[in-house]
Amino acid sequence: MNWNMNNTNNIPGPHIDDDLKWKAKIFIAFVFVLFTILLLRLMNMQVFKGSYYESLARNNRIRIVSIPAQRGKILDRNMEVLADNRPAYNLIAIPEDISDVSSIAHRLAEILGSDEEDMVQRIREAKKRPYNPVALAKDISFHQMASIEAQLYTLPGVSIDATSERDYVLKELGSHVLGFLGEISRKQLDDLKHGSPYAPGDPIGKTGVESICEETLRGTKGVRIFEVDAMGRKTKILDEKPPVPGQDVVLTIDKRLQLTAYKSMAGRAGSVVAMDPRTGDILAMVSSPGFDPHVFLRPMAPEVWKGIVEDPMHPLENRPIRGQYSPGSVFKVIIAALALRNNFITPQDTVYCPGAYSLGDSTFKCWRRGGHGNVDLVSALAQSCDVYFYVLGERLGIDRISAFCLDLGLGRPTGIEFKDELSGLVPTKEWKYRRFGEQWHKGESVITAIGQGFTLVTPMQMAKVMSSVVNGGNVMTPRILASTEINMERTLNIREADLAVIREGLKAVVESEKGTARAVRDPNFAMGGKTGTVQVVSGYTSNLPDQSDLPYKIRDHAWFFGFSPVENPEIVAVAIIEHGGSGSSIAAPVVRDVIKEYYACKGPGDEQVCQDNR
Repeated sequence: MNWNMNNTNNIPGPHIDDDLKWKAKIFIAFVFVLFTILLLRLMNMQVFKGSYYESLARNNRIRIVSIPAQRGKILDRNMEVLADNRPAYNLIAIPEDISDVSSIAHRLAEILGSDEEDMVQRIREAKKRPYNPVALAKDISFHQMASIEAQLYTLPGVSIDATSERDYVLKELGSHVLGFLGEISRKQLDDLKHGSPYAPGDPIGKTGVESICEETLRGTKGVRIFEVDAMGRKTKILDEKPPVPGQDVVLTIDKRLQLTAYKSMAGRAGSVVAMDPRTGDILAMVSSPGFDPHVFLRPMAPEVWKGIVEDPMHPLENRPIRGQYSPGSVFKVIIAALALRNNFITPQDTVYCPGAYSLGDSTFKCWRRGGHGNVDLVSALAQSCDVYFYVLGERLGIDRISAFCLDLGLGRPTGIEFKDELSGLVPTKEWKYRRFGEQWHKGESVITAIGQGFTLVTPMQMAKVMSSVVNGGNVMTPRILASTEINMERTLNIREADLAVIREGLKAVVESEKGTARAVRDPNFAMGGKTGTVQVVSGYTSNLPDQSDLPYKIRDHAWFFGFSPVENPEIVAVAIIEHGGSGSSIAAPVVRDVIKEYYACKGPGDEQVCQDNR
């Protein structure tokens, strides 16, 4: 009986079986939930974020770097190179592959002789874009390149990139025309639209032709895809798309004339512009002093930049298009043309010059104290008689003078391709009242007629205006790019006979015995022109025996414009030398040298065959 009872107790009851079933269900539910979670996680990784993880995995194995395109050359009108490219080596790093920043920075700084903290900062800054290659140093020496190459296996994430660096053949002689390259700024990157071809650190044209022809010159980058190991070391190249080089740009500049003009300036502050009056082609465009554009190709030390911007000679100023000066006696050519056009004088009319001109209570002196006696238009131009033009200034009045100047193209940009050209100033009665709250006086018309007073012009404007006077009245837009179409803006309403008289007077400036520029006449070619001397500070006279005795800043500016041949001009050249003194003795020889070089380079017909006779 007892045995039966014990045996009955060892047999599982119905409630125990139910308990096991319940636990099994819980276990199965747990497993189901777990697998559901895993399935959902897998779906999320494969479907919703598949491209992200694929990219992440790829980036851990694959590196994609851009290959810079070789920049197009800049050539002169005779296809001589002005800006070229030379081989260069850049130190490149992919930040993601650099784990020990301090150690890598220390070793690189030691090889390059650079600041270690600066190297650390550059790498850490680059880690904000971990897979984008960054240039840690540009244009390193061959010795530095070889030292790094020998240690590349122990420098993960570091490589040497063979590329090209801009080479400016003329250096400072063509710096303002060609401009320079510099790293693209953060603001420029932000201003560019999405899909820009630029990346941080890329070079971009900052000024000059490099800037206005940036799209043509820059080319299209290539792409290189390579595989790396766990240490970020390059193992093999998977694919490569070569870059497309930039296109060459041809200028109207003549290299030989550019060299001659700059050398003739001899480091003095000022400008030379030579122009073909038939087409508007700029043959030479010099701003002196210049600067070496190579210094902008890499980061510049603060003290170097400070030295450039604080230089009292202002080497960065593009004087041909941004230098604004009183025109001096060169302006007399404009007054002569206006007076003839409006029949205020005839070529035969004379004015007596006693050495001074009185108007009301004011006396205006001629540069020649004893006066010139009776002078007609030709002799007044040849001898630059102030009194003759004082008379014309009073008769014409500022309204006619201003309107004619605006018609010639003064008071606004010339239209040359550069975008930062200044306009100069053509004063009017309204302008003076707005500016000073004062009425215009007749005496101001008198001094305006000899190029003093408020009038301001740029050398480029004077080259354009003088070209239109000597070429028969055709106003040509200056051009620096050979690809720009020749543009005749309009024809001046001046009789050819009147223009011929003016050319005769301008020829007498150089070729006659009393001409103010007779010292620069050359037996090998005839030249016309006009001298100009601009008083910078009132109270000092330009009649001093030697202006070098005066402080530099109060010496007169020296102008001269010349052209040749006289009857059918092929070249017009304008020179201004700041605080140079006399236009006849200082500026005229510069123009003479440029025109002489033009003839030395001129072969049969229109062919340019430069023969080096020096």
